[in-house]
Amino acid sequence: MLGPAPAPGREAGRVLDAGSSVEAASAASVPFARDLALVALAKAVVSALVLALGFRAVSDDDFARVVLAQAWAHAPRLDPTGTSWLPVPFWLNGALFCVLGRAFAPTLEVARAIAFALGLASAALVHLSARWITGDRRAALTGALLAGAFPWSACLGVATVPELPTAALSLFAVASLVTPPAGPAPPAGRALLGALALVLATLSRYEPWSVAVAFAAMALLAAARLGQGRGAQAKLALAALVALAGPAAWIAWNRVAHGDALHFLARVASYRNAIGPGGDGTLLRLFAYPAAMVREEPELFAWPIAIALVAWRARRGAAPGAARPLPPLLRAARPYALPGAVAAFQIAALSLALVRDGAPTHHPERATLLALLLLALAVGDLSARAFRGASAGARRALGGALVVVLALGALFRPHLRREHFNPRRDEVAIGRAAAELTPPSAPLLLEVVDYGHLAALAALGRPEGVHPDRSIDPRDPPVRSSFEDPASLARRAAGLGAAYLIGRVRPPVIDFAGPPLATRGAWGIWPVPPAGSALVGALPEGDSSGPAHPADRTP
Repeated sequence: MLGPAPAPGREAGRVLDAGSSVEAASAASVPFARDLALVALAKAVVSALVLALGFRAVSDDDFARVVLAQAWAHAPRLDPTGTSWLPVPFWLNGALFCVLGRAFAPTLEVARAIAFALGLASAALVHLSARWITGDRRAALTGALLAGAFPWSACLGVATVPELPTAALSLFAVASLVTPPAGPAPPAGRALLGALALVLATLSRYEPWSVAVAFAAMALLAAARLGQGRGAQAKLALAALVALAGPAAWIAWNRVAHGDALHFLARVASYRNAIGPGGDGTLLRLFAYPAAMVREEPELFAWPIAIALVAWRARRGAAPGAARPLPPLLRAARPYALPGAVAAFQIAALSLALVRDGAPTHHPERATLLALLLLALAVGDLSARAFRGASAGARRALGGALVVVLALGALFRPHLRREHFNPRRDEVAIGRAAAELTPPSAPLLLEVVDYGHLAALAALGRPEGVHPDRSIDPRDPPVRSSFEDPASLARRAAGLGAAYLIGRVRPPVIDFAGPPLATRGAWGIWPVPPAGSALVGALPEGDSSGPAHPADRTP
C-alpha cells in the first residue's frame, strides 16, 4: 500500500531530481505506448475473430440493453429504465447514439461498433492495471494479452453488455492501491482515480458493490498508516468516500423514485421467484460461482497447476548445488494477494446473494469476470517469468505441458455443460427489413413469442414507434397473443393505430393481412389492411394488454 513520504531535500536537488524524473518518465512512456498499442491491436484481432466465428450476443439482455439505449437517445431521462437496471451503460450508449446520430442511425450495428470500441478501452485498462500490480513490463504485457483473449473476455469484448468494461474498471480500481514488488508505493492521487472508476462500475453492474466496500476499507486503512502526510491521508479518505458514492446514490434514488431504498433488491428477488424456485440446494448455490469459473475457463486453472508440477519435478531432478531450473514464482505471485482477496470477497458476496435470490439469473460466469481477468493476468505473468528464467530442459517441459493443457481443453470443452448463446438471426433480419421497408414515423405492432422480439426491436432502431403485442414478464398474469387469431389481431392493430405488423408467418396473420410484404426466416412484415377492406370486415374494436418493458427481460 502507501508508504511514508520521503523527506524534502534542498531546492536545487529537487529541481535536478524533477528534471531527471521527467526524462525517465518520457523514456518509459515510449515502451508503455508500444505495449498499449500491441494490447489494443491484439484485442481488436481477437474481437474480429469472435465476430467472424458468428458470435453476436450472450443472451436477449444484449438486445434489451440496445433497445433501452435507443429509447434514451430518443427521450433522455435520469433513470433510463425505471427498473433495477443501473443507468451508466444507457447514459453512455445513448449519449453516443445522440452524438453519432447526424451520421448514423442508432442501429444494432452502431451499438456493436460501440461495444467493440469499449472492448479495446477495457483491454487498455487491464494492461495499465497489470503494470501497476506487477511493476514488470514483459510480465504485464503477457498477462494483458492473455486477459484479452480467453473465451469469455473475447466474447464480452464485442457483446452489447457492460460486463467487460465494468470488470476492467473494478480491476483498475483495485490495482490503484497495490504496491508492486520493486516499489515504490502508489501515490495517493492514484487511489482517487480508482475511486472514480468504481463510481462508473457500481452504476453499471451490481457485482462491483462489494469491491467498492473492500476498496473503501483498504483506502481508510492506508490513510491510517503511520508516516502518511496529511495531504495523502485526505486523498485516501476522499477516495474511500467516492468509491461508495455510486451505491449510495442508487439507494437514495430508489428511495425517492420508488419509496423503498432497496426496491431494486425486491425486484430482482421477485423475478427469480416468478421464474420458479431453483432446484439447487444451499451448498450448491454457495459454490455455483467458483464452479462456473472452472467450467468456463478450465485452462486458466489447469495451466498454473501444470507449471507447479513441472517446477516440482525439475527441482527434484536437479543436482545438488546446481542452479535453479525455474525462477522462484511464489514470490512473483505475492502482488496478486491483495487483488485476489478482493476478488474472493466479491465472489463470496455473489454466492450469498445467490442463496438469497438476489444474483444474476443466467450465465453466472459473467459476474466473476474480475476474478477471471485477475487470474489471467497472474497466469500470464507467471508464465512469462517461468519461460524467461527456466533452464533449457525446464523450458521444454513447460512447452510440453502447455500443449497438453490446451489439447485437453479443446477435447473436453465441448462436453462441459454451458448455457447457449442467442444470436436471434431471424429476429434481427426482420428488424433490419422493417427499418428499410417501413416509413420512420409508421407505428408497428410486433408479435411477442419470447424475448426474441427485443432483437427485432434493436435491429429496427426506433423502439418508440413499436408496440409489442403483450407482456411475457413472469410476474404479470399470462396474456394470450393477439396474433393467435385474425379478430384479436384486427382489434389490437386498430386500437393502437398500427400501420404495419411484424410477426411469424402463420395462417391467422395471413387471414387478416394477406401475403407478407417481406419475410426473413419464419418472420414477416405486413401492412395493416384498411378498416373497410374485405380482409378486415366488420370487427368490434377492443383493447389488449400493454407492451412489455424491455428491461423486464431480467430485473
